[in-house]
Amino acid sequence: MVETTLRESGARTSNSIMGASGVTATADYVWGTPTTLANLAPGDIIQMRNYRYSESDGAYQTRPHHSAIVEAVWADGVIDVFECNVNGSRRVQQNTLYFQSGDGISVSGRWWFYRPIPRT
Repeated sequence: MVETTLRESGARTSNSIMGASGVTATADYVWGTPTTLANLAPGDIIQMRNYRYSESDGAYQTRPHHSAIVEAVWADGVIDVFECNVNGSRRVQQNTLYFQSGDGISVSGRWWFYRPIPRT
């Protein structure tokens, strides 16, 4: 989904940044210019590896190897995203993910934030 969205919007994709040989099923994709959680904005891309958040009531979600597009950025590391290939569904869906632990939420894994780069 992210690759197609970037290509169709005129931005560089992981294939154009990393080269076809760098984009494998297990690669941590590079989607643009690195940015930080503090500077994250709608349209940015999140690449995740072994992401997991757990709630104090036992509910949890995981993203073993995953990419998502930022829809909205809220306080305390709460991010609304567009993503697909979640919970057995290949459809694009809107979800909320957490990137800071606190208030009954525990977060673990690795993630990288990217700002898309226009094609030249």
